[in-house]
Amino acid sequence: MIYVIGSISAGKSSLTEILAKDLNSTPYYEDVDNGLIKGMLEHFYSAGAESRKQVSAMLQVAFLTVRYQQLKKAIVEENAVLDSNLASDYILARNIYERGEMDEDAYNVYMTLNQEMQSNVNGSPFNGFPDLVVYIDIDEEDEIDSIQARGRDMEDVRKDPKLVDYYHSVNRAYKRWYNGFYQAPVVRIDRSQYDFVNNLSDRNEVLNMIEQKLVDLGKLTQDEFDKIKAKRNKEV
Repeated sequence: MIYVIGSISAGKSSLTEILAKDLNSTPYYEDVDNGLIKGMLEHFYSAGAESRKQVSAMLQVAFLTVRYQQLKKAIVEENAVLDSNLASDYILARNIYERGEMDEDAYNVYMTLNQEMQSNVNGSPFNGFPDLVVYIDIDEEDEIDSIQARGRDMEDVRKDPKLVDYYHSVNRAYKRWYNGFYQAPVVRIDRSQYDFVNNLSDRNEVLNMIEQKLVDLGKLTQDEFDKIKAKRNKEV
């Protein structure tokens, strides 16, 4: 399994789609329109810190439930790519808790549930970590621009300028996570250096970095990697 991790609007879904297509594997996306999530997520953004406090705990549990459903499918597949995962959930939940927008009892219940889900998937032991993590590192201000560009009304900082502080806190939380994470191999993608969405050369360089790491880890053979690159070159 491959986790694609990054702050809000870093490009996770785009890279998940691009990478899964290149590997001919299954992509799993963050499902913000899921019935368990959509209404609470809209409320989460509706009135600043107060609305985040009201629904943060149950929203995180809802995300956890949907991600676990995806994990049960992905764990038996070859090189499945997940842009929504339990590791990202943990980062976000901890940030909300540290901001004082989730109480300690709710946070402890959430963490216990998260850890329990990661310890046993489909009746099989799981150490909670994928074969590879791809971390998209985006600058705080570039993140705000990206959030605005994708045009989700509930995320609009023009409607609630205080959201900028929340977004910056999320960005810093991911950077702290990256600096202290050692449980699985990580490929870091600098979003300011690589425009893998709009620039084909950048995209191929990013794909080569990730897939070479999969070769090093024994999750892709050199022959498979060479064929993938040859196919990409034909499509140019």
